[in-house]
Parts: sequence; structure tokens; C-alpha cells
Amino acid sequence: MPAVASETRQLIAPNCWQIDTLRAIPDLTIWSGVNVNKPKSTAARKPVTRSSVHKDRSPGKIREVKYYGTAACQALWQQRPHDVIRIYIEEGRVPLFSAMLKWAAAQRKAYHIVTAQDLEKVTESVHHQGICILARARATVLFADLIRNVRQKKRPQLLVYLDGVENPHNLGAILRTCAHFGVRHVLGPALRLPQLSPSACRVAEGGAEYVDLVYLDDPVKQLHELKRSGFSVIATSVAHGASVYNCSFSANVVLVLGSEVEGISAQLLHEADARLQIPGSGDVESLNVSVACAVLISEFYRQHQVRLK
Repeated sequence: MPAVASETRQLIAPNCWQIDTLRAIPDLTIWSGVNVNKPKSTAARKPVTRSSVHKDRSPGKIREVKYYGTAACQALWQQRPHDVIRIYIEEGRVPLFSAMLKWAAAQRKAYHIVTAQDLEKVTESVHHQGICILARARATVLFADLIRNVRQKKRPQLLVYLDGVENPHNLGAILRTCAHFGVRHVLGPALRLPQLSPSACRVAEGGAEYVDLVYLDDPVKQLHELKRSGFSVIATSVAHGASVYNCSFSANVVLVLGSEVEGISAQLLHEADARLQIPGSGDVESLNVSVACAVLISEFYRQHQVRLK
């Protein structure tokens, strides 16, 4: 096995040097945008600061996000490596991400071996799972592009519309379900559907890389346009919905889900072609919105026997 430098100096924040240790990856040279042959310093190591991964909020700049979590980071790298800016990783996770780190070295992308405490500061979370990637956020899909896309497809399609669902964990779980069943678009009102947070992406377990968020400026008008394109709008309603197991889903459906506190707005309920509920024991009022989403999407795909791949 070729020798690997046991200590490589890495600049992980302005005026902050990090000593890293790598022993497990053959033929791996670390590059961090600094002279790795610079004489070693005996100064005590300084901790990583949050300033090293602040988002660039300058006009015209694409939003940068600190993604973390094993599946989220793997999916990001596999689906859009061109958006990767910098990688932070615990030494113990190096073998798992060896392919990514070799790629980073070849592409001259900076990465840094850091401690769990450093990662907690960088990600502002204890759930980082030993890996963080600073990357550009995914590009937003416009409604006009969505309409053009769905009109070209001949097979059954399901779109999810979230009315007031803002909790990042619920959003992440919904994206994971959508990715599992091949649902490619989640819609919502521009003023309420949140941007994807690092927490939501971690909960999505990689699913956020396969599902586009579409922000609607005029939801009622744009839902009508989807209706004219052959979609039925189906809303969930605990009190007044028919059983999902007695429903025959049309080939193209917009499934509307509301927040657990407010539910679906009266205006959207009025626009719905049908209202459904998931029958249960009655011991609790309803399912979590992400669980309800999974049950409903599963039933749609069961009925239409859609081939997911």
C-alpha cells in the first residue's frame, strides 16, 4: 500500500489551521487550497468557527447550504457533484466516504478532517453523522417548467401540494416518501412552503436530491391550470372525507395535504374534486402529515401499478 501522509495541514477557517490525520486511504492526496508543504506549526489547534460556512447573501449569488447526514451527503455528491464547495468529515468516517474524498482531491475541492465537536459547530446540529458538505442549493423549478413536463408524460402522475406544512422534519419525511415512490414534484404557496433546510435534507435521507420544490405565486389559479391539463385535485379531510380505500384514483392527481394545526384552507377545500380520509380506530384524531402522505401515495401507486424505475 502506498504511503499516505499522516499529517496534512488544512485551513478550515480564516486564520485557523487544522491538523488532520489520514491513514486508511491509499493513493489519496489531500488538497485544501493551501500549501500542504508549509512547515508545521506548534501552535495549539483552534476550533472551527461558523464563519467558515456562512451563506453568501450578496445580490445575484446562489444560496449555499450546509448539508449533513450520511445519506443526504452521499446523494448530493452522486446527483450534483458540481455544486460541492467544501467537505468536513470526522476521521472515523473517512473509509465510508473514501470515493468522495478521492474525487475531491482529483477535482481540487477542499475538504477537512475535523472532530465531532467541530462538526457540531459547523452544522449547528448534533445530528451531523460525521459528515457535512457545503454546497450550492438546488435550482428551483418554475411552474411553467412543471406544466410543460407533466403534459409530456403519458403514464400516471401524482403531485403533492403542501398547504401550510412548514415543519422541516415533516417536510423531510414527505420528500423521503416522494422519492421512494417516484413522485418528482412537491408544490406549495410561495409565501409558506419553506426552503429546504439542512435538517429537512437529513431527514429525507437523500430523497431531497430527487424531488423538486415548486413555489406557486397564485395557488388557486395554478391548480386550475393543472386541472385543465388533466389533473384531479384531491384533498385530505379528517372530518368530511371518504375512505381512501373506497376511492378510485384518476391517472393524474394533485394530492393536497394541510398542516396538522390548521389543516387545509377553506378555499383549497372548495377547489378539491374529492376529499379523502384514512380510516382508523378513532383513538387519535389523525396521522402525522408525513405518515398520511405515505399511506395515500402508496394507495395511488398500488392502484395504478406504476413502475417506479
